[in-house]
Amino acid sequence: MMTMGKTAYLTIDDGPSVDMRAKVDYLAARRIPAVWFCSGEQLAARPEHALYALAHGHVIANHAYDHPAFSAIELDVCFDQIRRTEDLIAALYERAGLPFAGKYFRFPFGDKGGLRRDPFGPYSAEGQARKAELQAFLRRRGYVQPAFADVTYPYLVELGLRDDADWTWTYDCFEWSIFAEDHYDGIDSIDAVFAAMDRDDPENGFGLHTASAEVVLMHDHADTASYFAPIVERLVDKGLAFVLPAHDA
Repeated sequence: MMTMGKTAYLTIDDGPSVDMRAKVDYLAARRIPAVWFCSGEQLAARPEHALYALAHGHVIANHAYDHPAFSAIELDVCFDQIRRTEDLIAALYERAGLPFAGKYFRFPFGDKGGLRRDPFGPYSAEGQARKAELQAFLRRRGYVQPAFADVTYPYLVELGLRDDADWTWTYDCFEWSIFAEDHYDGIDSIDAVFAAMDRDDPENGFGLHTASAEVVLMHDHADTASYFAPIVERLVDKGLAFVLPAHDA
């Protein structure tokens, strides 16, 4: 099933992996930019990979230091996870001679610290208060979610996700599920990943055939590296045109 052309924002979580440079080269050949939500731990291990991405016009963003579920750690530890990674990213932008223009954050697992991992709620009163503290912390440090005026899914407004300072996603490629102990919705192969792209269930994250733009989620994992290019190719074939977001929220 093909779609009409529409805008998409490619986001890639959990890097830099050992394969990041090859992925950057592939994207550069296709003139596809991406926002890489990197963990501080991986940035400390492979700073040159992140610098390589910056040199090719990509964005390096914050995905916490060592990828914890924020609902499972104390707030002061959450704050430290964000600060430590931010310091590493700021240093990389300085080394690259580039302005740290867009400060972007995505919670590991999409867990916004509200005492539940599911980013699509609902939250208890305690969880909502904790989530609000983290959102306020992100805003004080200058983190923003771009306006994404062309991303028009109603649930983003209904669930308050538009108002948050962090990034969510609208389409998960689920390539991570292939090697997961528990396969999400039976996605256990690259063929299943491709089949999911043909589903028409936008309220549950399968909306590639809608008019809305997409925030696409992929991962920079070594075990799925061979699937990276085929997945991007399939998304392009389905009419997605990848761009970077404007910096203003």
